[in-house]
Amino acid sequence: MERYQFYYSSTELEKVLLDIEKKFSVKFSYVDEILKNKQVSLFKRKYSLEEISSEIENQTQLKIIKIDNRFYSLVKNEEEKTIRTTYIEEVLIEGFLAQGINKTSEKFTIYPQKVETLPGVTDADVLLALQQLPGVKSPNETASGLHVRGGTSDQNLVLWDGIRLYHPGHLFGMISGINPSISQSVNFYNKAVNPKFGERISSIIDIKSSDKITDDFQGNAGINALNIDVDLKAPIVKNKLGIQIAARKSFTEWLQSATFNQLEDKVFQNTIFNDFGNQNKFQFQDFSTKLNFKPSENSTISLSGIYIDNDLKYSNKTHNNSTENQQMNISNYGFSINWNQKYSSKFNQKVLFFYSNYDFDYERKEQFSTSEFEAYKKINRITDSGFEANFNYLMNSKLNLDFGYQLFGNDVSHLFNSFNQDIGVVLSLKQAYNINHVGYSYLKFDNKKWMINSGFRYSNFRENGSILEPRVLVQRRFSKEFIWQVSYEKRSQILSQIRENTINDLSLENYVWALSDKSNYPIQKANHFTSGIICKKNDWLLDLDIYHKQIDGITSSTFGFSNQNVTTIYKGNGFTNGLDFLLQKTGKTWSTWMTYTFQDSQNRFETINNHNYFQINSNVKHALSLSFNKKWQHYSLAVGWFLHTGKPYSLLDENEEAIALNSRTLAAYHRFDISGFYQFLNKKDKNFKVGFSIYNCYNNRTIISKEFERKFSDFGDFNTPRYDVRNYYSLGITPNVFVRMSF
Repeated sequence: MERYQFYYSSTELEKVLLDIEKKFSVKFSYVDEILKNKQVSLFKRKYSLEEISSEIENQTQLKIIKIDNRFYSLVKNEEEKTIRTTYIEEVLIEGFLAQGINKTSEKFTIYPQKVETLPGVTDADVLLALQQLPGVKSPNETASGLHVRGGTSDQNLVLWDGIRLYHPGHLFGMISGINPSISQSVNFYNKAVNPKFGERISSIIDIKSSDKITDDFQGNAGINALNIDVDLKAPIVKNKLGIQIAARKSFTEWLQSATFNQLEDKVFQNTIFNDFGNQNKFQFQDFSTKLNFKPSENSTISLSGIYIDNDLKYSNKTHNNSTENQQMNISNYGFSINWNQKYSSKFNQKVLFFYSNYDFDYERKEQFSTSEFEAYKKINRITDSGFEANFNYLMNSKLNLDFGYQLFGNDVSHLFNSFNQDIGVVLSLKQAYNINHVGYSYLKFDNKKWMINSGFRYSNFRENGSILEPRVLVQRRFSKEFIWQVSYEKRSQILSQIRENTINDLSLENYVWALSDKSNYPIQKANHFTSGIICKKNDWLLDLDIYHKQIDGITSSTFGFSNQNVTTIYKGNGFTNGLDFLLQKTGKTWSTWMTYTFQDSQNRFETINNHNYFQINSNVKHALSLSFNKKWQHYSLAVGWFLHTGKPYSLLDENEEAIALNSRTLAAYHRFDISGFYQFLNKKDKNFKVGFSIYNCYNNRTIISKEFERKFSDFGDFNTPRYDVRNYYSLGITPNVFVRMSF
């Protein structure tokens, strides 16, 4: 019988459980709530697992239930035994980068409100926190523009309680559109994705708000240099029905802080938008609500809703004394119903109904007189709805089966329109529909030394035929310290963004969502291979992943870029070869880590560059980060230095045609970030916290993108294009402060 030495003096139970898991190679599952205010004291000696479990039960009045030789569950009383004996996914790494970030064999899980300070991240921004992970980059320095292992931002599926989000950002993506005050968890998948997830070929960002019904009224509110937010929870019927309401509202339309001014300078480069404060306004807001109902111990039902909104209104005088007005509204809203039913300790189901709507409206109007004007309009609409039924069957302690059925419907349209007081011209108009039936199955085998997850996803599209997507993940545990993984998966994507340069003045928003069809836009398909190792010993962690991704069905819409008189959609394929590396050392009150990513992403298209491969526009070959986090008493501080090579760019010849596609590279980019906070009170779940962040402390402004933008000054430019070469610079030094209070 194994015995290990332990010694504790009024130590929090959560810390004790983590130590036991490491020593005995076991895993505990529990509800966070039951661990609060639980402490354990042990004399210094060697204990067996049974002995230390008995001590915990005696000192905490909790029950430890053995599921099998590896998995255990903590519950309040013996009657909960049948509820807790379910499949538990093993956490391979606790505190990946920082406490509050865990890694399993399939995914990363982030608990935003539990995450220790990350450099440059203000408060608990979900999407900015993801950028700290190896292989996750934002070449244009936005929160929502995540590029994962060579993928583009539209190749990430973002879910909030099952609702599809197509614009999960504010201020043109500079901050996350997810309220940081909400109690939620974020599951991030970048490989070996469970086949219940589809729709995108790069990554899955699955955000889930809390299902907990509180015992009394609780609140959480905060303010920073851009907005104010609040999250309220209250019981309606004790232990049966509860409600959560969260809201966030900017005050940028009334007060332009130094933080807003820096973000504004970055976002509105090379545009006319440079004077906010009077009649020129930018504002954002988001709202969410959730109703949790627990009709029985084995059943939960929740109704969720979310609304994300951005508004821009701008007016200015032009050189001929006419007035130019520009308005943009971007909104994303939806609702979902989730029903979880546990029929036994081995069999349960999850049912989801969801509806999502994305609206993009942009209009630019130049008023020459009361009766003469010229205007351009762009509209993009997406309506999604669907149904999912997932079933999980625990065959035994080694085998677990996931299977289910999904039905999705998509309605996608866009309109580009040019008009004046006399005539209107439709530049582009398209509406497409899709219905998708999906069946999937996933079998998980785990016997301590070997873990094998294998399954498939079968999709039948109304207009585009059928696709079978096999997926497999193999993990070998050679010891407690050394783990090897290999995976293969196939994924597809029917809805993606295409670039347009015909209407919009705003470079960050010159994309429209389009649905795949049989002619212009094929279904994107990706094959993803990975292999990696995890080494853990004496508070050191090494995590290494190498990968190869092949993509077919990508398109490029040039709008006259390669040939100035022809607008063409080119079809092509691409690949990404890459490596993600993490080295981390953790102490009792500090941690330090280094990440490095190598990425080579290339595409090729018909009749372009002699059908030879060339670097994709967002390719960043080398990225390095060095970070340090320290906690003492009520203080927490994090610093980080980030370096990456520049993006590629092309040259134009005298005929304004692209030559040597993406053969040149911009200068390397680097910055130093710092974040910190002080927590005044932590008593009975009530605390008061103040914090700050400084992004790019030494104000290094570097060209991060060089673009050729087509001019459209008058109707003649549609027949004879002209181009501007525009440089886009990185965000300068950007301070931010926040105050957060829970009650």
